[in-house]
Amino acid sequence: MTADRAISSLHTAAGRDPDRQGRHLHPAALPQWHALLGLLWQDRLERVTQLSLAYHDAEAAAGDRTSDREARLAASRQASRVLHRAVTERRALAEIEAAISRLGTGRFGWCEQCGGVIATARLVHAPQIRYCASCDC
Repeated sequence: MTADRAISSLHTAAGRDPDRQGRHLHPAALPQWHALLGLLWQDRLERVTQLSLAYHDAEAAAGDRTSDREARLAASRQASRVLHRAVTERRALAEIEAAISRLGTGRFGWCEQCGGVIATARLVHAPQIRYCASCDC
């Protein structure tokens, strides 16, 4: 199914007239959106990998019985901070993966809350965004 038909069927299913509303993203631009999302995905994946390695190093240092208690506590706190950042980055990676999936199903650029258009300027700023400005509270 082409992106045009997928977007049209999505709007028809939602009770909207796609001809009256018009197209939001031109199908010829979809490969560029895919490339942009792919670059963002790769960047986030590298961050998650680096944080995962840093977490494992900090955990190993926290469990090192040859170190003094203060050093183990500092390493444990560091491991906790790194783990928190890794989880945050992994969630961001999942958002990018979801956007790539929406691109494939023709739902990219449409609000998941109201079904309306997500402004192109908003997508340029954060292509993984799920909601239009009105619904993103």
